[in-house]
Amino acid sequence: NKRHISVDQESKVEELSEIKFDSSLRDNISCSADLHRQYRSVLGQINWLQSRIQYQACYAFSRCASAAAGPTLGDVRALNKLVRKIRAEEVLLRFWPLDNTTPMRLIGYPDAAYRNNADKSSQRGQAIFIAEGIVKGKVHGRGSLVDYESQKIKKTVLSTTVSELYAFMKCFGTCLFLKGLWMDMSGQALE
Repeated sequence: NKRHISVDQESKVEELSEIKFDSSLRDNISCSADLHRQYRSVLGQINWLQSRIQYQACYAFSRCASAAAGPTLGDVRALNKLVRKIRAEEVLLRFWPLDNTTPMRLIGYPDAAYRNNADKSSQRGQAIFIAEGIVKGKVHGRGSLVDYESQKIKKTVLSTTVSELYAFMKCFGTCLFLKGLWMDMSGQALE
C-alpha cells in the first residue's frame, strides 16, 4: 500500500467562529461597519481553507464572497451556515503517489449553472486532477486534485449551454497552462 501526503487543516478549522448578531432582525438589513468587518474577516479565513483543502466549500464561499462589498444580515446567516458546515464535516485531502512509468494525464471536469445565483447571475466551476496514464485500455482511478475553483460568470450568458461553454473554455485553458507548467518542471508531456 503506497503512502500518501495528508494536508493538515485542523488548527485553521478550529479558528473559525460564527459572527454573533441579533438573529431576530430581518435578512434584508445591511450590516453595520463592525459586522461588515467581521464578515470580511471570516470570509478571509474561509478563503484560506477553501483555496487549499476545503474543496466542497468553494461554491458556497464564492456565493458569500459575491456579497462582500455590501453584505446583509441574510449574507451573514449564509456565511455562518458555511462556517458550521466546515466545522461539522471532516474533510481529508490526500495526495497519492502516482506510477510515473507511464505518461501522466490531466483530467478536467468543468461545470456551470445558468442563473442560479440570488442576483440571477450564472456560476461556473472546475476540478482538475493529475492521474496515472491509461495502460492497454485500463483506466486507473488514482489521481490527485491539483486545481479547483468556482466563480460567478461576469459576462452576459443567455442559456445553460453558453454557461457550460464558458466553464469548458476556462477548464481547458487551465489544463493547457498546467500541461506547460508540468513540462517545464518535469520534462514530461502530459496527456
